[in-house]
Amino acid sequence: MADLITINVDGKDVQVPAKIQLIEALRTYARTETPAFCYHQDLKVAGNCRICLVEVDGPRGFALAISCHMQTAPGMKVRTQVSSEKIVKLRKGVMEFLLVNHPLDCPICDKAGECTLQEHYMGQGRHESRLDDATGKQYKGGADYRFIDAKGQDRGGKMIDLGPTIVLDQERCIICTRCVRFMDDVAKSPQLDIAGRGDHAYITTFPGEPLDHAYDLNTTDICPVGALTAKHFRFQQRAWLLKSVESIDPSDALGANLVIEYNNGRVWRLMPRRNPEVNKSWIANSTRMLYQDLARNRLTDGKLNGADTTLASALASALAALKAGKRVALVASGHLTSEDNAALLALCASLPGQSEVFGGSWLPVGKSDGIARSGDPVANRKGVALLGIPDNLDALAGRAKEFDVLVVVGHDLWGAAAAKAAALESIPTRIVLSSWVDASVAKATIAIGIRAWAEVRGSMVNINGRVQLLQACPVVPNAELEPAWKVLAQLSAAGKPFSWSSEIDGWKAIQARVPQLASLSYRSIGPSGAIIPLAPLPAAAGV
Repeated sequence: MADLITINVDGKDVQVPAKIQLIEALRTYARTETPAFCYHQDLKVAGNCRICLVEVDGPRGFALAISCHMQTAPGMKVRTQVSSEKIVKLRKGVMEFLLVNHPLDCPICDKAGECTLQEHYMGQGRHESRLDDATGKQYKGGADYRFIDAKGQDRGGKMIDLGPTIVLDQERCIICTRCVRFMDDVAKSPQLDIAGRGDHAYITTFPGEPLDHAYDLNTTDICPVGALTAKHFRFQQRAWLLKSVESIDPSDALGANLVIEYNNGRVWRLMPRRNPEVNKSWIANSTRMLYQDLARNRLTDGKLNGADTTLASALASALAALKAGKRVALVASGHLTSEDNAALLALCASLPGQSEVFGGSWLPVGKSDGIARSGDPVANRKGVALLGIPDNLDALAGRAKEFDVLVVVGHDLWGAAAAKAAALESIPTRIVLSSWVDASVAKATIAIGIRAWAEVRGSMVNINGRVQLLQACPVVPNAELEPAWKVLAQLSAAGKPFSWSSEIDGWKAIQARVPQLASLSYRSIGPSGAIIPLAPLPAAAGV
């Protein structure tokens, strides 16, 4: 690895990159636990919590320094809690100062189980309390929210409504300023600040102004204690009960990395997953709230001419329609995985001479926000293009009368542009595969429910040419629902059927069409994705 230097940590030489934050070198390369409250990899350094204290050798011998603020240099000598009793004692002192006025809210706090204060107390604190009960705590909070509790004690602000998404508990705040720095430096919208001085300081918004921003829920993630809590998740689940799978944002072409957290047959929240090359540690509020759609307005069975029916009956009707069809229009979707779209191409190949594939989207494309959204709502647009599927939806609308069967997969054409899609109503048989009861399902003669993005495994290619993976969360509204690729494979029985046993067969079909992907596998793509060399896109052959 280039630009490696040698530093000495607790008497051992360690190879680290030059000029990185010392705290990162200790954590990643020296494998030494180094706590922090104010430090965050994707925020500017503040250096105000002091829990990351180490000893660093200098002109006058070893002296105290905060590892978040220092950068690695050749020959640097460092002592951590491993070799320095002074550091052990000082970190305990920092924890005591942080906790002396902190309310004992752990049993009722939403952050319990993923609270940095809890974690660092167990790792760096465990001090004996010296609090004088007669003196009591200095509860923090703005004067407007102070109150006297049932024990007659002066308390700080509880359950302060900051705006549409967040509730604040002022007395839990440890003044790490992460939220302030996020709003200032990442969101570029300074809506939070610290008021007061010393142990009377508290977090607040500007007078009369709410905390209201498209990314403000990220402040609840980076808050190391339970001061900032999200209204949508507040008192819903204990963090330690949640299980998780990794996925990506299906609503934008950047493909922000996220985690799907579920329990008891339900998805409870979506959390950002750090990927420094894609979205760092952030996701938009709109992305975060996508979990709510997984449990509402779902198409869990089939429909025939608007009437409810079973999945099996709808599938049989679609199969019969494809067998009888003379000209079939197949519409691919950038909202689905590349494997799903490869299956659509395979279905087209199974119906030689009578089918044609169309692609593209009628959704408007906006501008990048420079944080975690590109502005393009078609998440897998580049993956569809790599497969050689043309962008020609307008041509389909103009040629609609040439076809007697239409198959739309995971694409709400009528919801995107009802006026344009109206031309498709001249096609007698309209088969729609969808996860939701949307506008296109309303116009379908045959509708078949399929699994949603959070319930499938597969790949997408983001706007920068990075292949990324979706993993399947084991929470499905109907266990009989199948991924789109599987339903398309069943429909291929109308012609020369193809048989896939898993998504891996779909990936192999993709590799056969896109040589740039030949060297990649799901394992090599991994959780962070893999950039592919974007050679000239293949011609729309075989479609």
